[in-house]
This record gives sequence, structure tokens and C-alpha cells, in this order.
Amino acid sequence: MTISELGSIGEFIGSIAVLVTLVYLVFQLRQNTLSMRSQSRYFVLEALNADMRQVQEREFFEAAERANREDATEQDRLGFAMYINGWLSHLEMLFLEVRDGTLPKDFEDTLRWRIATLFENNPTTHQTWEQWQGYYTGAYQKYVDNLRLGDLAAIHAKRKHY
Repeated sequence: MTISELGSIGEFIGSIAVLVTLVYLVFQLRQNTLSMRSQSRYFVLEALNADMRQVQEREFFEAAERANREDATEQDRLGFAMYINGWLSHLEMLFLEVRDGTLPKDFEDTLRWRIATLFENNPTTHQTWEQWQGYYTGAYQKYVDNLRLGDLAAIHAKRKHY
């Protein structure tokens, strides 16, 4: 066998090795994407569960009661607004994850339901949104404002959430 023939065999084996490496990398990339999506879902759900635990604490009810009294101070209202802003921030994270495709599209049902629940018959949430909405992304502001223009009670009544 000549050196030229050996070179051709080496080239052929090298091409196969490159092809096998590319297939392996594609497989690894898919696994990594699935893992990142799974982590994203976990963190989103953990943030939303933290919100649910928060409303079960005595401090939350005390803050809500102080904020909704006729003689509430600005500090009382601001304290409760921070709870609401925390929830709105978690919902913005959910909005961005759905929009970017990290979370499945049907996750938007829970987003819509949670926002409607937060705003429905709650003037403090509306006031907080009006005052603080500039802290959120423009796309999220539009999304929330469009929901607020709609029938919040109808969205909430569907009880369609993840």
C-alpha cells in the first residue's frame, strides 16, 4: 500500500470520526436544552410556591390590614405594595419564560389566571401597578394592561391554570 492510499484511508476514517463527533454533540446539546428547561420550570414553580407560602404568613395579613385601613400611613401602603411587586415580578419571570419558549406555551394559562386573580376586585393591586409598572419590561406592561382591560372575573372563573 502506498502512502497516498494510506492517506486516503486516514482521511476517510477522520471524516467518520468528525461525523460521529457531530452526532454526539447534537445529542449532548439536546440533553442540555432539556435539562435547562427542567431547571427553569423548577425555579419558576418554586418562586410561585414561595408567593403562596407568603400569603399564609401572619405578617402578610397584618401588612394587608394596615395598608387597607383609612388611616394607613405611606409606609403601611408601601410595605404591602412590596408584597404585590414581588408577585408581579415572579409573574413577569413566568411571562418572559413563556415568551422565550423556555416554558411550554400552555403555561400562559396559569400566568393569565394568576394575574387576573391578583387584580380582580383588588384596588390596592391596581394602584401598585399604576405606581410601579415602570419597573417592568415594556412587553410585560402591555400584557398586564391588556389583561386589565379585559374581563378579569371571566379569566379567573375559568380556573384554568397549570
